[in-house]
Amino acid sequence: MMKMPKWSKVAIVGTLMGTCFGAGVYAQDVLQRVDAYLRSDYKVVVNGQAVQLANPPLIYNNSSYLPVKELAGYLGAVVNWQENTKTIYVVPRVNSNQPTEGNESNYTEIILQYPYAQYVDYQGATYPVLLNNTDQTYYRLSDIERMGIRTDALRKAKEKFTGQVYVSESELKNVWGNQPPQISYTNYETLVITEEKDPLKLKKLREYVTDFQFLPINGVVIASNPIIIDKLPEENTYSYLTNDNGHFYLTKLTLTQSTGWNNEIIYFVGSSSKEDIEAGKVVN
Repeated sequence: MMKMPKWSKVAIVGTLMGTCFGAGVYAQDVLQRVDAYLRSDYKVVVNGQAVQLANPPLIYNNSSYLPVKELAGYLGAVVNWQENTKTIYVVPRVNSNQPTEGNESNYTEIILQYPYAQYVDYQGATYPVLLNNTDQTYYRLSDIERMGIRTDALRKAKEKFTGQVYVSESELKNVWGNQPPQISYTNYETLVITEEKDPLKLKKLREYVTDFQFLPINGVVIASNPIIIDKLPEENTYSYLTNDNGHFYLTKLTLTQSTGWNNEIIYFVGSSSKEDIEAGKVVN
């Protein structure tokens, strides 16, 4: 009886991207069939810590191949796949020009002055960001970190009324160099909503914003100009930032799930705790 080897022989097609991205259709002239070996007995140690990869290392032509997306996650990087250009973007969280020392407790104070939200393209993916223009443009820290940009040693600013942390564009240039985010022309949504991916929930939130954007109160129409909706950790709960007649408010939105006549899922939006986040600010 033949003894099986410790590895499995497999046929690998193309550039070994299957462990990271969905397979696409490629032209015949870019395909190359090769023989390689999966080595589940290989151990991988990252920064001194042993890690268990879902996809084992692969050996081809005496070289080791590791799954890009998994390994990048352990190294603190973000991996994006752009289908139209067939490009893998690996976004490291550390840039050679980034400062090595910083102060995480001594923040510059800023206030919401001209906040606006938009979608930007960066390193092969599209991200929602909240920006605030005062003496210069500031990016909200949580959005920057979602993009895979490490800001450990960058000087930061804290917004006086919300307590949210921002990083100035001049500081961020130390990280992204000559490849800054660009305004996205692939996402045309005028209302920016972060983190939420469910199309039904997104649709209902946008309908709510449209329905309550102009409210007549005692004969006076109050214009609520939407800025951004952020998904909160609590399920189906969101924070909605608006500019109402020159004053900024945060409203907590909650989605309630129900079932329609044909057993389809439907959502209702409720609002509560509308907070005047500039209660101490004198309005001119």
